[in-house]
Amino acid sequence: MRLLLIITDYGSFNNFLAELAVRLSYENEIHVVCSGSNVINIIDKFDYSKYNLTFHKVDIPRSTSILKVIKSASLIGKIVKEVKPALVYAHFTTGIFPTILFRKRSIQYWGTFHGLGMNASSGFRKVIFSVVELFSFSRLDKIFVINKKDFDLVSNVFKNKTFKYKSCGVGCDLNKFDIEKFSEYEKSNIKRDFKIEGKFVITYTGRYVEFKGFDLVYHSFVKMVEEFPGEVVLLLIGGRDPIHPTGLTEQEEIDLFENKSIINVGYTSVVEKYLAISDVFLFPSKKEGLPVCIVEALAMGVPVVTLDERGNADVVKNDFNGYLVKSVSKLNDIDEIVEKLKYLDANRNLLGMLSSNCLKSRQTYSRSFFVEEQLQLINNFKSKLKSK
Repeated sequence: MRLLLIITDYGSFNNFLAELAVRLSYENEIHVVCSGSNVINIIDKFDYSKYNLTFHKVDIPRSTSILKVIKSASLIGKIVKEVKPALVYAHFTTGIFPTILFRKRSIQYWGTFHGLGMNASSGFRKVIFSVVELFSFSRLDKIFVINKKDFDLVSNVFKNKTFKYKSCGVGCDLNKFDIEKFSEYEKSNIKRDFKIEGKFVITYTGRYVEFKGFDLVYHSFVKMVEEFPGEVVLLLIGGRDPIHPTGLTEQEEIDLFENKSIINVGYTSVVEKYLAISDVFLFPSKKEGLPVCIVEALAMGVPVVTLDERGNADVVKNDFNGYLVKSVSKLNDIDEIVEKLKYLDANRNLLGMLSSNCLKSRQTYSRSFFVEEQLQLINNFKSKLKSK
């Protein structure tokens, strides 16, 4: 069967869909449409040239430029006409909308929304997302979401064709994110290399963007340093996003790279190495589907402090594997985050208990659940095609 996978950019494909695409390629002809950019810039997980995978590069915009959307929709339509897939399966609102804009009626179209914009925006952006996503819902044959809040919203209107992933989002590689693979000696060496022995290590993973709570991370950490100078360190894993602001002033962005208590790791393929030496994972994002970075942290036994928002609250439970902070205002959120960090720093026995609790649910975080669930859905569709 020919299947067309569509996702906004190559970096997201490599990070989220690589394992699924490779497995599907064993028995199917897989085509992948994405832009050539690497927003999540890590090395390729596989040598894709060895598999039955064909890549089609299309500049899929992550902005609201209607002209760019129409151009990408036209190019995707031409690829669909040329490839003649039995199924088109798009991911993310930014990938789904141009895919569905000029859909072919004789082909099945599925879409997974990794966090609805209409469910996590306000003002004009909420209006735009609502129009785009409602249009997409109406045109898709199957709608997939990955958290409860999004499912409750969409299934109220499109009950018969809306499904929530049974897996924990797209999950993570448990063989890779395994704290047992790091001995105390190895962890001590990593800390010594960074000259952070004996310090309380707070880690953030992701794009340095405001809607991911990056500004809250920075300001919370600065307050921690003011109160406990030389005792805390912030590991930043990720980087700038060219189209989204960090939420910091120009001077704060300069300090970000000059502050000796902040270690900018950048994008890396060995996130687990840094989680292994982390005391707390801080990710106060307001706009998530079901954050992979939180899943990775929990799988490594690192308690999480995050905002009480959809996606985050699907996996983080108060006083069990971390803390959910009720968002009120930026200043209040920063104060609440700092209080949680101080509390965990001062109560290491509690921190250890939360860490142990993270590992109790470890098996549920496996990416293999996502891959197997998707394979079953696609194979069921394939069987129905053959029976017609």
